[in-house]
Amino acid sequence: MDNIKKLMEMVLPVDWMFSLLPVGASTQSIDVDPLFHFVYWFSIVVFMFVIIPMTWFCFRYRRRSEGQRALTQKDHNQLLEVTWSVGPLIFMAIFFVWGFYGFLNLYLPPLESKELKVIGQKWMWTVQYPDEEISVSGQGVVIGVPLGKPIRLLMSSQDVIHSFFVPNFRVKQDVVPGKYSTLWFESNKIGEFPVFCTEFCGDQHSAMLAKIKVMSPDDYKKWVTEQKEKDQGLPPVKLGEKLYHNKGCNACHSVDGSRVIGPTFKGLWGKSEQLTDGKSVTVDAERIHQKLMEPTKDVTAGYVPVMPSFKGQLSEIEISGIVEFIKSLK
Repeated sequence: MDNIKKLMEMVLPVDWMFSLLPVGASTQSIDVDPLFHFVYWFSIVVFMFVIIPMTWFCFRYRRRSEGQRALTQKDHNQLLEVTWSVGPLIFMAIFFVWGFYGFLNLYLPPLESKELKVIGQKWMWTVQYPDEEISVSGQGVVIGVPLGKPIRLLMSSQDVIHSFFVPNFRVKQDVVPGKYSTLWFESNKIGEFPVFCTEFCGDQHSAMLAKIKVMSPDDYKKWVTEQKEKDQGLPPVKLGEKLYHNKGCNACHSVDGSRVIGPTFKGLWGKSEQLTDGKSVTVDAERIHQKLMEPTKDVTAGYVPVMPSFKGQLSEIEISGIVEFIKSLK
């Protein structure tokens, strides 16, 4: 029986057979789902009460001969007019009160919420944990959160508009450059739930994926410890290679010599690059450090300055790892 249930969850990832929503996994879904189903089924009932009689009237009272005329004329019906005026008014009043209550719950986080900082950039998410002093990033990044703890996301973008969407949590918020936006959620189910960017942000938009991993409080503490210890002891080149993938460098810089959005890393070390102002610069540790911190300064000729800044996201050890990785590709 358990195997059949798991198979059904894979084929039909919804709470019940006729649901149009993925499995709810947050307290917000408790507010959103009943309202959605109310509007959905009410619309179907109204549709049936309108379309079926209209179809029958079209057939029953169709003109049967060329010169046929109506025997009587009806210019109004007070009962019908009151019904179709008062009925929608009652529906809209219910919909407004119910929806406004849900809106307040969606946008007013509890005071005891745990704050995480989310940075969107082409084409990955970076999530910083101020309390734990860790951060995770990269395409397909795993964002760990404890079960039953309200989480407030303070979000910003380094380049273009992105959008943070968690279908199972029923939360979605645009991430706009130059300003902060927020959303919050409280998970009530253990598991992994996908995160999508739902604002087109370039050719790697579909790869800007992540997942939220909901864990018990004890497992969350273990996960935090693993994140702190994960990169300790890695050789600089291996650390740089790992960051190359996790920080999304592979979306713009190849390692096989092929040209993509940015210069290839193969043979880049020690190369003399011409800048857009006509000057030349040698690619060394100082140049790589500058491009990571201030990517729009001293742009290489022939390339568009679209690289985001990694200031505050990389430690000096990590920057050294990236330098050594690029050096190894000479």
